[in-house]
Amino acid sequence: MFQDSHPQNGILRSETYLTTNYEPEEPVSRETEINRIADAVRPLTHRKTPENLLVYGPAGVGKTTCVKHVFDRLESETGAKAVYINAWQYNTRPSLLTELLIKLGYPAPRKGKPVDELLSKLKEWLDKNRGVAVAIDEFDQLQEKTEIIYDLQMLNQEAENSLGIVMVSNQPPSQVQLDPRSRSRLNCQTLQFNSYNAPQLREILSKRVEQAFKPGTVPDEVLEEIVEQVAENSGDCREALETLLRVGRKADQEGRSKVSLNYF
Repeated sequence: MFQDSHPQNGILRSETYLTTNYEPEEPVSRETEINRIADAVRPLTHRKTPENLLVYGPAGVGKTTCVKHVFDRLESETGAKAVYINAWQYNTRPSLLTELLIKLGYPAPRKGKPVDELLSKLKEWLDKNRGVAVAIDEFDQLQEKTEIIYDLQMLNQEAENSLGIVMVSNQPPSQVQLDPRSRSRLNCQTLQFNSYNAPQLREILSKRVEQAFKPGTVPDEVLEEIVEQVAENSGDCREALETLLRVGRKADQEGRSKVSLNYF
């Protein structure tokens, strides 16, 4: 029942490159968006105030990948601090502020600290350090968006150094619910990610096929079929990668030397 579905002579070399956990060294077809995110946080490298940025667009179009890429480069190339937090995991005011403190190196218990004390510790960190860029992914999932934005912007006004916010959302700005006071304080710029088109998907998938499959095992017509279906349906890169993984596994299970159009 559970025999090995990936024989040593199978066509899949590594499934890692077909999963959403894989982060490429340089995201494909998103140079403009990467540069815009970098421009927003770059002032931190000179101890100046960064821009706050709302990055939005549908699922599977590279928002998280690009933000993480910029944040990784910001830390490795400049020494400025960059923190990524997923609001699916930390969706309340205390849990998000606590996670931010922990990632800044402050040991903080997961529960029990009042918000005022957490904010005091964050101000203490900002007074001593050159500033931080904070990415809040899945911003839509935050239960207290207005309060958290107000907290972080008050820190910006009171602390010696700056804190920049990059919010990542599936919802457009008009549906990100912040009260007028927080929206005014935030003074947020926006960056829209559009769905991938066919040429962009083709470039991404071609690279992943090279990494994940043995040479010559994914015919061009199979790749084109996936590209056309996904580009027409959603432009969601995750959907395209999941399809590639599914047909690759099926070919391995059947002992085939190539992926076939019959697997669709």
